[in-house]
Amino acid sequence: MSFTTMMRSAVPVLLLQVVLCSPVSAVAAPRSINEITALALKQSAELTALKKEEAAQQSLAIQAGTFNNPTLELQGDSGTLTGGSEERSLFIGINQEFPLNNKLTLRREAGERGAESVQRQLDNATRLLKDDITSLSLDYLLATKRQELATELLKLNRDLVAVAEERFKAGDIPELELNLARVELVRSETRVLEIEKEKTPYRIKIASLTGLKESDISLSDKFIAPKFSRNGEELLKSAISLRPDLLQLTGEYEKAETEVRLAEAEAVPNLTLGIFAQWQRSSTEIGSMSAVNSDTQLGVRLSMPIPVFDHNRGGRAAARTRLDAAASRRLALERSIIVEVETAVSRVSSSERILTMFEQGIIPQLSENLKLTREAYRIGEVGILSVIEEQKKFFEVNDSYLSALHSRRMAYIKLESAVATELTGGVQ
Repeated sequence: MSFTTMMRSAVPVLLLQVVLCSPVSAVAAPRSINEITALALKQSAELTALKKEEAAQQSLAIQAGTFNNPTLELQGDSGTLTGGSEERSLFIGINQEFPLNNKLTLRREAGERGAESVQRQLDNATRLLKDDITSLSLDYLLATKRQELATELLKLNRDLVAVAEERFKAGDIPELELNLARVELVRSETRVLEIEKEKTPYRIKIASLTGLKESDISLSDKFIAPKFSRNGEELLKSAISLRPDLLQLTGEYEKAETEVRLAEAEAVPNLTLGIFAQWQRSSTEIGSMSAVNSDTQLGVRLSMPIPVFDHNRGGRAAARTRLDAAASRRLALERSIIVEVETAVSRVSSSERILTMFEQGIIPQLSENLKLTREAYRIGEVGILSVIEEQKKFFEVNDSYLSALHSRRMAYIKLESAVATELTGGVQ
């Protein structure tokens, strides 16, 4: 064997030792997916922004139902510059606009509907973020389990090399069989490194969403899915009544209804009521005689625009159009939710059937076959190719089994997200 070949064989071993045998200053405490999700929700800037927007909408709703400030009028006249030094007047008035036709109540109601819509938007963003971080965590968990499987295969190949070396020393097998065992060992070491590389992007994403260090990310969960007894019809009813995005569109529809009534009310002009006081002093001259008069007046006046040209036809038409648009969006989303729930239920059923096939027939038999083949090679009844083939089959089938476990758990997560309900109880 040349020096170059020896170095190429040694590189994976050295890298594997760096990955598996590097000293660690502190072992990260495993966290559950629920804990990871809670950290992501706490760190989310989008959710924080929506909470502030909701508070702003609440303030605007209060402001929308408030009367306009009254108007103060002041006026003073003097006849000093026109030769009437005794003539002067003072006027003071206060005017208040009073919206008619229940406009203030309708404006506040529309504002409150807007605030509720933002709250539903916040709930929906929370639901989607929980779905994303849970799916990401499950992908990371799958990569971790696949790495554990690859490490188990690595141990099997190390044992195979040890048995092959003993049999080669005893003269039972040719050097070719020993080299084949060593090649399989290097391949399994390389596979462990490749899977470790696959985990890195998941760690980076989880760290960015939760604020954790990459070295602190360790999951304690297993691929265990909850059991539920509700049928598809019950789940569909739950989705229609609880999905926050549908509730958001329902709130927007109710807001549009309120705006239609408000637009109808806006066709009636507002009434302005004024209270005023006027003091006036004047002088009268007849020949050489003059008299000074002083009058004080108190009064009330009413004013209202005459709706001759503007009946708010454009505003009423726009409000009705927005109402129709909100109804269409709500209907489209409701249809989409029905398809989403039915697809999720079908995916759960399919994943359960696939897992049953693995657990009841394939996995137990596969483990027994590998044990018998390795023992048969040890005593010389079969060749090394049979062992290599059986180990390869063991890895591939178990890898498919892990993917099936992951798919089932993922199917439950998607179903929970679709119906906006935790299958073990509670609302998302």
